[in-house]
This record gives sequence, structure tokens and C-alpha cells, in this order.
Amino acid sequence: MYKKVFYNTTAQVIGKIVTASSTLLVTLLIGKSLGPSGYGDFTKIFVFVAYFYTFADFGFNTIYIKLAHTNKKELVNYLLSLRLLISILLVIVSISISQLLPYNSTSGLGFSPLVKLGITIASFTIIAQALFTSLNAFFQKNLRYDLSTISAIASSLTVLAVTALATLTKATLNLYVAAYVFGNIALVASSVLIISIYFKEKISVAFSKEIFVAFLKKTWPIGTALIFNLIYFRVDVLILSYARSSSEVGLYGLAYQFFEAALSIPIFFANALYPLLAKLYLENRKEYSVQVKKWCVILISISLLLTVCLMVASYLIPLLFDARFKGSQNALIILSVGMPFFFLSALLWHLLIIRNQQKLLILVYLIGGVFNLVINLKFIPIFGINGASVVTVLSEGLIALLLALLIKFTKSPQSNT
Repeated sequence: MYKKVFYNTTAQVIGKIVTASSTLLVTLLIGKSLGPSGYGDFTKIFVFVAYFYTFADFGFNTIYIKLAHTNKKELVNYLLSLRLLISILLVIVSISISQLLPYNSTSGLGFSPLVKLGITIASFTIIAQALFTSLNAFFQKNLRYDLSTISAIASSLTVLAVTALATLTKATLNLYVAAYVFGNIALVASSVLIISIYFKEKISVAFSKEIFVAFLKKTWPIGTALIFNLIYFRVDVLILSYARSSSEVGLYGLAYQFFEAALSIPIFFANALYPLLAKLYLENRKEYSVQVKKWCVILISISLLLTVCLMVASYLIPLLFDARFKGSQNALIILSVGMPFFFLSALLWHLLIIRNQQKLLILVYLIGGVFNLVINLKFIPIFGINGASVVTVLSEGLIALLLALLIKFTKSPQSNT
């Protein structure tokens, strides 16, 4: 079990090192070309669109893994088709809502016409992200994240190439946005190619009302919880967009770029652990409990090391970028303190799903979302990005505490798939 988890996690981490290095170069190019204000507009675009990634995700992958244990039919084509339908609808909704977002041309607060055009372009990545998330479920089921990593690297290098071209031609904001559309196309195309060659599986569109309904019935609590999770996770940028300048949004966006790269590590561990713990839960509850305790200790230890690394990295921001981005430094230091909470919650919410208690996730993330929204509305107008950073840490601490209490004090029901 340790070998499988660390192999798949290591494969993802190696891939993340490559993609994070590429992303750092992309961020450097965009930041230096557009400055804090332009990077703030770039941040607004992708934070808005990212909300729709979560709607397309809706927790289908976790249910796919559970159904795949007992269903002989390969479900990935049905999963992909369901997400394709949902994502096309979400693109239409995203573009429509973006045109209604207010903008104050005098103060420069809100979403400008240029940002709205950027959202229209970036919205097409919703479809690509939905398709890749479905294909990634296939890699997860087969514990072959090393192959998924190849696709991620191909995508990041495509983004880097188009971004470099945009910089050389002194392009405006939206060619930088388009770079991510091309990167997402490469992400999906390479994943389909790998599955076709390595697994000899034909990826195609497949529709079944029965299977679609089965997914939706089992996944709605997870999907609802993910939506509440996202509300508290990035609502700070939306509040900053109307309370502070685009430059301050850019400073926070840069700090969060470093933080978000580190956040992928607990997700990698959780992804690798989930199929193994789910199987162990069905076969040996005593060993399952032992492994959960061991992995909590391992994850907290890794998170503390990562906290120190982020704090050190914060002092490199003025050197890598320039003095205009120095304000990102304090925000990253504050955010890094919350890393242990994110590691724990990444594991704990998967445990509730394994125990068939996913409906409790709705309550947890609803409480977290309300707490985050209310405190951010109070803190951000006064303290700006530092206030947003503190609230992010406090909110994730609350989530981790609630998840731990539910796992400890609620009775585990009889497992069923």
C-alpha cells in the first residue's frame, strides 16, 4: 500500500515540479508584461471561470471509483459524456453571467469589458477541464497517475509556448488567456492518446439515462459540498475585485499561485490513497483504522515541511519579479500557515465518502462557506489581501475541525456501493 501510494504521489509530484516550473515562467512573463494591475485582471478571469470547473466536476470521480469496483462495464465513456453535456451548458451560463457583472469605470473596480472578453475566451476551458477530469478518473482507478502526469506536462508546455509567443509579440491580456485554451486542448488530446495506446481503450461518447441517473443520485451530496467549498475557497478574489484595486487583486493572485501549487500535494496523496482505503474499508476495518491514523501523521509531517518551504519562497518573490509585487510576500507567509489544515481536510473528506457519509459534507462546507463569506466581507475592505489570507487559514482550520469531529463522533453506516 505504501509503495503504491508513494509511487503514484511521487509521479504526480514530479509532474507538478515540471508544470509548476512552467507555470512560474508563465507567471513571470505575464506579471512582468502586464504588471500587478494586468495580472489582477488575469486573476479575475480565471477565478470566475474556475467556479464552473467545480460545477462540472461535481464529485463524479469519487463515485466512479466506487461503482467501478462492482460494475463490469467500463463507465469512463458514460462519465465523460455526462460531463460533456454539463460543461457545454456551463460555458453558456458562464459567458451570460459574465456580461452582467458590474464595473465602475471611474474607480476601475469590478469586471471591465476587457476582463469580460477574457472570461468569454477562458470559458471554453470548462469543457476541456471537464473532459480531462473524467479521463483522470480512469487513470486513478488504474492507479496510473504517472501516465496522467504526461498529459499535464504536455499541457503546461503548450501554455508556456503560447505565452512566450504572446510576450515576444507584446500581445494584450487575452492572448495570454487564449494560451490556456490551447493548453487545455493539448491536455485532453494527449490523455485520449495515452489511454488508447497504453490501455487499448476506445474513448468515445456513450449515453445512458440509467447510468447518468445513477451517477447523479450518488454524487449530489459531494457536488453540493464542492460548490460550498469553492464559495469559501475563492470568494475572496470576487470581494477584492469590488473592494480593492486590480493591482491588489494581482498581488493576492500571485501569492495564491505559489500557495495553490503547494496545495496540489495533499490532493495528490488523497487521490492515491482513496482507491486503496476504499477497498480496505470493505475488506478489513481494523487495518483501515490503523492506516488512517498512520497517514494522518505522515500528511501533517509533510505539511509542516511544506509550510517552511513556502515561507522561504515568499522572500524570493521580489527577486523573481520586481518591487511592484513585494506586497505578495506577507500574503504568502500567512497562507502557508494553513497548509496542515488543507492536508488533513483533503484526507478526511474522502474518509466520509468511503463511509457513505457524503451528505455530511454539505453541512461542513455550508458552515465553512457562510463563515468565510461573512468574515471576508468584514475583513477585506479594512485589511485587503492580508485579511483575505488570514480568513482563508481560519476557514480551512474550521473545515478540518468539523470533518475530524464528524469522523470521530458519528457512527459509520454499513458500506454499500
